[in-house]
Amino acid sequence: MNFDKLKSEWDKENTDINIPNTIDQLKESKHPIEKIQKNMKKEFIMQVIAIILIGLFPQQFKFPSSQYIIYYTSYAMLVVISSYYLFGFYKFYKQTELYTGNTKNSLWKIYHELKLNMERYQSFGFLLLPHFLITIGLFIYNTLVQTGKSFSDLTNSHIFTLILIVLIGTLAVVTSIILWTKYLYGRDAKKLENILNDMEEE
Repeated sequence: MNFDKLKSEWDKENTDINIPNTIDQLKESKHPIEKIQKNMKKEFIMQVIAIILIGLFPQQFKFPSSQYIIYYTSYAMLVVISSYYLFGFYKFYKQTELYTGNTKNSLWKIYHELKLNMERYQSFGFLLLPHFLITIGLFIYNTLVQTGKSFSDLTNSHIFTLILIVLIGTLAVVTSIILWTKYLYGRDAKKLENILNDMEEE
């Protein structure tokens, strides 16, 4: 049904019947969904490139070949976790493409799926932390070896400083993931929520 045409016809007849704003609101919801789709497309490509580049870290940081087994075992787990997440990410992207903006129920579904995927996005980021901690550990170890030292040569104050740096770094990464998720999808999720709330009030 062409609601714009129907409204125009009724306006011409000067009837007292008004078309509710619901249709306009559903059309308005298309804009944040289109922004979400655009962000998802860019993010997907960036993540695939990032995963490929992470696989080259041993060569970039000049890890000895004896450490490859440690690194690539961790990397294999990262790839499995990433594949699971990216598949879910792709499925949600395809769902947004099917959204036509003609029913409130479909908009609610997109909104709830978006909130769920925001949670998944954050969980995915948190699950990558162990791999990066292993990478940092290997990097520090190799740096010590190059200077003729080992972990046993570190003083208590050095160990304490190292633990503190890891804790602060981990907290910074977790905070960054949460803020990045809100930056990418939070504002558009809020717009959808406001549109749905306005529709409920009418």
